[in-house]
Amino acid sequence: MTTTEGRLPLALRVEAAVAAAVVAIGVVGLALWPLTTPTCVRTLVNAVGSEELTGLNRVDTLATAEAVRRFVTDTGAPDLPGEVRGVPAFDTDAVAHLVDVRDVLLPARALALVAALLACVWCVLRARTAAGRRAVGTALAGGGWLLIGGGSLALIAGALDFDALFSAFHGLFFEAGTWMFPDDALLIRLFPLPFWVAAGVLWAALVLGAAVALVVLGGRLRFTRPRHGV
Repeated sequence: MTTTEGRLPLALRVEAAVAAAVVAIGVVGLALWPLTTPTCVRTLVNAVGSEELTGLNRVDTLATAEAVRRFVTDTGAPDLPGEVRGVPAFDTDAVAHLVDVRDVLLPARALALVAALLACVWCVLRARTAAGRRAVGTALAGGGWLLIGGGSLALIAGALDFDALFSAFHGLFFEAGTWMFPDDALLIRLFPLPFWVAAGVLWAALVLGAAVALVVLGGRLRFTRPRHGV
């Protein structure tokens, strides 16, 4: 190790770079948690006026949205109905897609928790020395800037062509044709495009807010008396 006045040794810089990526992964995944809470889903469904599209009353619309939310976040959730109040609901294609969503969402959230835990453990262990604290600061700030850069690009892409971004995102995780449904499908009417735009903006806001906090905290940790003369 070097003193706090020189550059971090190469090994520690590599550690910090890897830790920055782990921090970024953790933040992106953890930001999914509030989006998949009953309160958030209910609020967004109300905000985009899904009730007017589903052909159901407000209570049934919210109850159906909650059934879907629970289905994709809980492997023990009840099966989704094929009909709700006489309105065709979830056929085999819709259920198969929602199973695919669950198979992506649950591992992603678990990976985020593991990444966050690993990052926390590394930060605690490294922060015991002055050079280690600088490495932690570098990692946190680096993770923050990764998130700001990636989030900014995603926001720009979404603003220019949200449909293309939405399709590209689904193409990463689902087989072609398995996530496309007719406009009159209840799944589409329950969660129309404005729902996903709002959810995407909220996700980006959570990620970018955390990124700014990481950059500020990282900068404070890297600010040392020997290096800055204070």
